[in-house]
Amino acid sequence: MEFSSTIRVSDLNDYIAPSQDCVVALNGKLRTSEMSEEVQLQPRAGIRAAGGRQTPAGIAEAPTGDPVKVTLHDCLACSGCITSAETVLLQQQSGEEFLARLGDPRVMVVISVSAQSRTALASYFGLSPSQALARLAGWFKWLGVRAVWDLTTARDLVLLEEAAEFLDRYRSSQEAGGSGRPAGQAPPALLPVMGSACPGWVCYAEKTQGSRVLPYLSSTRSPQGAMGGLVKSLVAAAWGATPGSVYHVTVMPCYDKKLEASRDELTTTTTTTAVTGAGSGGHEEERIPEVDCCLTTGEVLQLLQQRPAPGCEAEGLGAPAAPSCAPDPLLPGVPADEHLYGVPHGSSSGGYADFVFRTAAREVFGIEVPPGPLPWRTRRNADLQELSLSDVITTSGGGGGGGGGGATLPPFGSGQVQQASSPSLVVARVYGFRNIQTLLQQVKRGRCAYHYVEVMACPSGCLNGGGQIKPGKGVTPQQLIEQLELMYGHTDVAARNPAENPAVTALYGSFLGGLPGAPAARQVLHTSFRVRKSTVTASMVANW
Repeated sequence: MEFSSTIRVSDLNDYIAPSQDCVVALNGKLRTSEMSEEVQLQPRAGIRAAGGRQTPAGIAEAPTGDPVKVTLHDCLACSGCITSAETVLLQQQSGEEFLARLGDPRVMVVISVSAQSRTALASYFGLSPSQALARLAGWFKWLGVRAVWDLTTARDLVLLEEAAEFLDRYRSSQEAGGSGRPAGQAPPALLPVMGSACPGWVCYAEKTQGSRVLPYLSSTRSPQGAMGGLVKSLVAAAWGATPGSVYHVTVMPCYDKKLEASRDELTTTTTTTAVTGAGSGGHEEERIPEVDCCLTTGEVLQLLQQRPAPGCEAEGLGAPAAPSCAPDPLLPGVPADEHLYGVPHGSSSGGYADFVFRTAAREVFGIEVPPGPLPWRTRRNADLQELSLSDVITTSGGGGGGGGGGATLPPFGSGQVQQASSPSLVVARVYGFRNIQTLLQQVKRGRCAYHYVEVMACPSGCLNGGGQIKPGKGVTPQQLIEQLELMYGHTDVAARNPAENPAVTALYGSFLGGLPGAPAARQVLHTSFRVRKSTVTASMVANW
């Protein structure tokens, strides 16, 4: 089993020196007596192994009747036992666990596939993106999966919600009489809006930046989080099933997506049957994850090699005999796409900044940005780019023309166009922690010129996620990224405005309140963030 490229150690039996404290101390105290202490993690409820629990040397044992539970979520909020938490995470969200669930008659296994993973598999097997998705769906169905979905619809919903949230915060900042940045007179935390689709960035913000930065994060979920909400609420109800009986698996390019799947904020309520001492059954409610298992692209490749379909032992998805089928419709009555679609000229990390920029230009300033690539300007490096409306006006020779390929978005906000002699709208793409640090310093000092920022922890964005397939012999990481960028923009993937997605229209019309930003949509497609206390000292961090 592969681990994140960020953290690679040969021994996963973590050594904790006596000077290091654990965030979750037993009974509020932590005693150490020997230099050979170890931290032992307990699996989450429902996956807990049978048998007793040994008390580690030097740790005070909890009183009888008062068991101490250190959940995976607790450990992920700590920066001390990095590799132990990752070990438990991989055990609970692994290929082995996925295969075990396929053999459980009590659950229906469903799978959502990200565009970045689809792209990587297509490049690896020499297929087009649509061929790769169809053959991947066929293989999953051969294994016994109930339904396979493309994450395009969830991504389109997220883009519309992200744009609606930005418009609301931008207009509020203008009404307050300032730019919305903390150095002005406007209420703090309106602008810049920082994208929150990257769990690595979100975890960093929660653990190290806290209340200084979290208010700037967009509340819109990531596509994985949005799909989890849809599956455990709408899909389960449409199938007449409980959320707990639908086992939702995602295929993602990043190990940190496993971390996102374990967040308390991305859970739902299900009813279970409890057995009392007298043997009679009762009903209890418990919180369960909306994404039960996240597999990386590399882990799926391993499964393809371990469990090949008949006739595919040597070539995998590239074999002529590979089973193939179209992805499933998300809901009965919601049309399934016959083709693959992408955001027109958006980034390979989701196209958030591009879509927000085009929407705000039209809805706020009445400027229709012409179709085609936007004039992004590279700053210090290729992972720090910015785009201003003044540049677009200069390049295109003015607004009001062109159109967006005939797309008509659902109405946002009041629909009133702001009259401004010199429109002020600047967005940015900020990838990699080196550039994120620069961004945060600008925000804290009140000198950030951006209104919206697409933030990703990985350099080069999501196609370079730690869970992606590694470069082959003779191929450098940069060459692989360039290959994936070309595959992501393959002619097989048609450009389409998210508002033109028939499934999106049907979901908003029947389930999500009619418009982006509606209360029903916010309940399913938005989330929250909180400060996660960390007691790790600077010297401990330096050791890593």
